[in-house]
Amino acid sequence: MLVYFRLSKVGNFSMSVITLLSDFGANSHYMATFRGRLLKAGVDLPFIEISSSIEAFDIIEASYLSSMVYDDFPKNTIHILASNVVATSFAGHIAARYQDQIFLAPDNGILPLTLPDGFDDYYLIPTESYEQDIHSVYVPFIQKLIEQGYNLDQTTVKTDQYHTKSKLVPVNDGRELRGTILFVDHFGNAYSNISRTDFESFVGNRSYRINLSKHERVERVSENFADVMDGDALCFFSSHDKVVVAIKKGNAEQLLNLRKYKPVIVELI
Repeated sequence: MLVYFRLSKVGNFSMSVITLLSDFGANSHYMATFRGRLLKAGVDLPFIEISSSIEAFDIIEASYLSSMVYDDFPKNTIHILASNVVATSFAGHIAARYQDQIFLAPDNGILPLTLPDGFDDYYLIPTESYEQDIHSVYVPFIQKLIEQGYNLDQTTVKTDQYHTKSKLVPVNDGRELRGTILFVDHFGNAYSNISRTDFESFVGNRSYRINLSKHERVERVSENFADVMDGDALCFFSSHDKVVVAIKKGNAEQLLNLRKYKPVIVELI
């Protein structure tokens, strides 16, 4: 389940929010436990579950979704990325700030994957020992963060020791731009890591085709689903400027076998 909408502002006031994106699963008790611990601690900020259906242990999918939605939230929103936490070893927990947004996550490499250029600074989330139960770590940290006016420098200390992972980025060899599917939504629409900037820089004014599978290709990027007939494949730019592959009134994941980590290739012709 992906919950996505834009929060409105009233005058010059915008309310802080807590978001949670996890691989806990829709039927898990973890989400209720975390929300309950927040309320029990007196942290009654609006709480939005972005998704609890990230594939288990997949920090690439989690970081991709977070990168798509974080900018739709107001100043001082606290984003929690709880993927690859349960039954997985990692060194600890870290926090970071980007454009008035605050991110909390286990130190398993997810935060450096989330933003194209990374974060300027990382901070330790204090723990007395190795801890997987995020409510035991994040709830007191969030309490202190709010008390300090969302100032990470006054809440904890910076660190330059954190895990990183290699990012999946499109590959441009001058003839092809090879991207990768990183997320598939409820309708089977497949979201790639090819940005509008990547695409337009590669294509320019030249003719191209987008190879979706061995036997399926399109030769233009559509504005929307109205550009094609029922059952036709199409590519379009998402509201976050990523190339998306879809089938009108169909399922691209199933019909084109466009599962996660499958390639999407833009080829000059």
